Amino acid sequence: QVRSDFGSGALPAVSSFAVSAARGRAQMQPWRCFAMLTLALLAGQARADSVVEIIGNLKTFRDASLELFESTSSSLKEAGLEADAAEVQKWSDDWLSILGVHRGLTGLVKDFVLNYLGRSSYHDSNGRLVNAIKAVASSFPKKKKGFTEQDVDEFAETVLDVCSAGKRLFEDGGSLHEMLTELEGILKTSNRAHFQKGLESNRKIKKAFEYMAGPRPDKKDEEL
Repeated sequence: QVRSDFGSGALPAVSSFAVSAARGRAQMQPWRCFAMLTLALLAGQARADSVVEIIGNLKTFRDASLELFESTSSSLKEAGLEADAAEVQKWSDDWLSILGVHRGLTGLVKDFVLNYLGRSSYHDSNGRLVNAIKAVASSFPKKKKGFTEQDVDEFAETVLDVCSAGKRLFEDGGSLHEMLTELEGILKTSNRAHFQKGLESNRKIKKAFEYMAGPRPDKKDEEL
């Protein structure tokens, strides 16, 4: 049985059905993120090394994102930008939460699985989104410290490309579209210097993006 400490409580056990899905689908490149969320949030009980890997990478991504948004919000607050700080923190609280129906990781999973997963209307049209997610990983500043303003601007622009590409695919009013719309709002130019501080001290976020955009272990390249 696979168990893991996730946030404030134990991660739900994973069902044999979820393991089968993980082996066949969850390790496909960028949308593996949503399969990871499905395994972590919606399943029952299982045994498989691949599931451990998937859950571990999901936890890394969530932890790194929580840390980044918290540090950005704190930096904005210290600069006296209370409204911007609250907006950044709200995005984190709303979309990185384990709980939720429309919002939170569960809401994102539900939207993706029920409305997009396995549908040709999505998979035949997602090339721009796939490429945008890959670009985020490759554009992450490679310096260990001292990111320049240009480094952060270029990285932020690639994340905005993901938002734009995703909003073209995901239906207005759904969780995914709403999350990306709100993310666009907090990545405005005036906030970027404050994100910069968090990015410089948070190297786990690059590892998480590289995993999401990478190929399956048994294939060098595969579409989303």
